Amino acid sequence: MNWFKQLFSRRRVYNDLSEEIQQHLQEKIEELVASGMPRKEAAAAAGRDFGNITLVQEDSRAVWRWPSIEGFFADLCYALRTLRKTLGFTATAKVTLALGIGANTSIFMLLDAIRLRSLPVQNQQELAEVWITDSGHQGWASISNMEN
Repeated sequence: MNWFKQLFSRRRVYNDLSEEIQQHLQEKIEELVASGMPRKEAAAAAGRDFGNITLVQEDSRAVWRWPSIEGFFADLCYALRTLRKTLGFTATAKVTLALGIGANTSIFMLLDAIRLRSLPVQNQQELAEVWITDSGHQGWASISNMEN
């Protein structure tokens, strides 16, 4: 069975597993009854020998799982259900995301236009940068060449 088919046929596979475990229990009970034990005691003994059926099923199912993918889809479904219930929070979240994405995009476009792209001039090596620093006592200006 390929992984895609197995992903979407979980319920059938889990039911098959439960039936197989019950079949093993019945075989053990029949074996104990055949050895002379009463059916009620045989069922209790088979249950003790086999262990916790639910725990065995969960351990067996854990082998077939993809916890990270299944957890992601479970979280996504829960988030969508929660957002559908609280429309005010959903609207606030959408507006906040829209403003954040818009602000981030505009800042990056400004940074790209000013700093990341070179200036559209012919002789860039002849450009100078002027820094004015106020140290609290006196003001001064320095001119440095952009080549550095």
